[in-house]
Amino acid sequence: MAIIALHFIAGIVAGSIFAARTLLLLVGIVLIECLAAASLIGFGAALYPAGGVVTLQIGYLLGIGLRATLERSVAQRSAWPHHKR
Repeated sequence: MAIIALHFIAGIVAGSIFAARTLLLLVGIVLIECLAAASLIGFGAALYPAGGVVTLQIGYLLGIGLRATLERSVAQRSAWPHHKR
């Protein structure tokens, strides 16, 4: 379960900071992790890293949404008229 949580957090961080190329790199790393677990331990052990790929992508999408929301709120605040006192 910790693997799923770590992949989810890594996806959120990557989505809120980096471009889509980073997601492809991370997915490649997780797929290598999945293949290594399948070859060393067995096919059943590869299900957790495969779930990590899915949670990484979901976290990345949430990170993109978080970044867009923050950018929109900052842009709206800077567009507000400033009142002189």
